[in-house]
Amino acid sequence: MADHVEKGEIHFFYRPKVNTTTVQSLDDVQRLHVVLVPDDRETARLLLVGKKRLPEIVKGKPKSTAREWMMVDLTGKPKAIGEALAPLEYETRTRGEQEQGEAIPAGEGRYAIFERGNSSRLAYRLSRPGRPGKAQRELGILAEASFIISVRNPSLEVPGFPESKPNYPKRLQDKFADRRWIDVDDGRLLDYESVQLLLIGAHDDLGEEDVTISGKADLFRTLGLDRREWPTEALEGGDLARPHMQPESHAPAGDRSKGGERGGQAASSTASAAGIAQALKGVDFPCDKAALIHQAKTNRAAAEVIEVLNEFPRRRYDTMADVQRAVGELR
Repeated sequence: MADHVEKGEIHFFYRPKVNTTTVQSLDDVQRLHVVLVPDDRETARLLLVGKKRLPEIVKGKPKSTAREWMMVDLTGKPKAIGEALAPLEYETRTRGEQEQGEAIPAGEGRYAIFERGNSSRLAYRLSRPGRPGKAQRELGILAEASFIISVRNPSLEVPGFPESKPNYPKRLQDKFADRRWIDVDDGRLLDYESVQLLLIGAHDDLGEEDVTISGKADLFRTLGLDRREWPTEALEGGDLARPHMQPESHAPAGDRSKGGERGGQAASSTASAAGIAQALKGVDFPCDKAALIHQAKTNRAAAEVIEVLNEFPRRRYDTMADVQRAVGELR
């Protein structure tokens, strides 16, 4: 039996490209996200898959070129991760106002990270959809699969990988020594933003891994999302779904304003990631912390929003994703 490092819920989301109203293929997708929620810790992770698709597995065996990088984009409590998946609206200097729909759920299940021989593995089994459809095929999501998983040493350069680095404490950085890659032998290696991972396709049958993954997951409950508002076509039937919500009028569950309204001026009165994004409508990226606060005040944001922005690190913010990352760091 495999020696488990951690177990938990795994969820897959894809975010359509900016201003996209229909999704017909991978060409209409900007990002594929994987959400890992460990059973034994409160920290969840939102990961970005490099080429919008999981590594291919052919006939139960690895494919020599079937490898892909992933990066931890955001860490925080599960509901904070859910808020980061909401629709976005922001202003850019060159293209004006841009709108990006919510990240669309494409799979939920259970996962395990474990050691097998001389490598570590990430394996999962979907509980929904019961049978993968077009959405899952486009994204490389199988009913069950396992991957060899390794963590990049942030102190060494690796061609083809992002330059951003995690802020590891010494006890974790020391695990790498002078090695470029190490196994995931401690789940805490994944609890820091900008951690970079390498995935290599292993098996599409978990019987080959001698690992047991059981139970069901509920991404709506775990991430604090209102299932009545989020598109479920991909999750329930495997069909590619388009965004349903609008940034001005919708936000994830838990982002309710006074009087029960959602979005617009009401949303800007909340200090959630979605509420802060609404309060910063019209901000001109890139900008610094002072510019964020100025824009929020211009938009007459609530005092609680200004208080959160005052706690932001003093650094440059290039996109709304950087703002969301700062929100996650405070939680």
